Amino acid sequence: MRLSKEFLVASAAFALSIIALVIAVQALGQLSSSLISLKTDVTDKLNILEKKVGELQQQLSTSTSELRGSLQSEISGVNKTLSELRQEVAFLRRVASMPSGQVSVKYASFYLAYEGGAYLLRDSIGRRVLLLPRGIDASLASYLEAKYRPDLVVIYPVERAVFMAATHVAMVYRLYNETGDPRFLRSIAGIMWGRDYEWYLPEVKAMLQNGTIKDVGSAYSPNYEAILALKPDVVFVYFYPGPYGTEAVIQRLQQLGVPYVVVNEFNEKSPLGRFELIKALAAFFNATDKAVAIFNEVEAKWDQLAALATDLDRPRVAWFIIYQGILYPAGPAVRELIRLAGGRYAYANYSRVDLEVVLKHRNDVDVIIWSGYGVSKIEDIAKIEPRLKELKPVVAGRVYAYSPAFYQLSNAYPERVLEELVSIIHPEVSPPGRLTLFIQLQ
Repeated sequence: MRLSKEFLVASAAFALSIIALVIAVQALGQLSSSLISLKTDVTDKLNILEKKVGELQQQLSTSTSELRGSLQSEISGVNKTLSELRQEVAFLRRVASMPSGQVSVKYASFYLAYEGGAYLLRDSIGRRVLLLPRGIDASLASYLEAKYRPDLVVIYPVERAVFMAATHVAMVYRLYNETGDPRFLRSIAGIMWGRDYEWYLPEVKAMLQNGTIKDVGSAYSPNYEAILALKPDVVFVYFYPGPYGTEAVIQRLQQLGVPYVVVNEFNEKSPLGRFELIKALAAFFNATDKAVAIFNEVEAKWDQLAALATDLDRPRVAWFIIYQGILYPAGPAVRELIRLAGGRYAYANYSRVDLEVVLKHRNDVDVIIWSGYGVSKIEDIAKIEPRLKELKPVVAGRVYAYSPAFYQLSNAYPERVLEELVSIIHPEVSPPGRLTLFIQLQ
């Protein structure tokens, strides 16, 4: 520590005074009797010098005391800073010792990482959602919020959730069904359109009927009072713009201060990508490890089914629906699904597929998939378009449609979709079992 300027000046003055005193005494001792007249003068000067030395000693004492106080104050401040630094280092070491990393996402477009017991999720519209565990230390929570600056903070595991989509409910139900953990089922507090659907999840159906799960209105105009009454930890929504979209609903939830997370699994390009959103949903229950294990099993089953049909002949598959006189053909994702199931899309050479193309190739198709439900007999689709009776699969009885459960369960059980398609397209190697997502039209 550097000494103050006042202390150095006082020290030098004191030293010079001592030297002057010694010289004066020596001079006095050497005086002869002939100079005795000068003794009084020297004595007076010596008294004056002694007085000055006393004053300097007092100044030195005062300066030293002030300096000591200043040093003690500064040392105290340094010790406080060191203590705070030690605490911060210990805190950061504790955070660093906690597991951290990124959850593997192979097919979907969301991001999910974890650190310090928390999860950071980017939902389907890019919002940063920080998931903090219940009972988290306040300093750790503050650190994580300052570091990630989230758009939303949700405490997990969630105990009360509201769902906009049956497909999201089905994924949470699969976590419940395969882990046996009742937390997943108990967390479902409300569902939009809850009583408008036919439910193919037995426990969910029963809980809606007995009122344990509340119907909170339509997805386009929900009952906000009912949602607020449920005090949800989070509302899982999907988002798309337009007059029949959900943008206004999301804005209203924002105004009401209701936490929401956007899960647009329908935007993903593949069945595995849509199913991978189960990892994001599982984070709200601190169950990503279980979701990853389930996903890995589904992926392995998927690859096994795809390998089964690799070297087989590829029957031609037509996949379409006619609604209000307009034919809607298969999109790219469905064409890839047909390929994986061992088929060949019948209209691959056409950039635009309409009824004229379908009728032109009436004898070049082996299987028809009617991409909708509500039909159970071939006569049902013949009423929509009588000329479909001319297609070869209609004559051969190889016409299939979605089952009523398809839209609710297909995203949560993609391997079942592929397995049933393989049995439909290649009954010679995979005899059809009980179809659950498709039905054969009679």
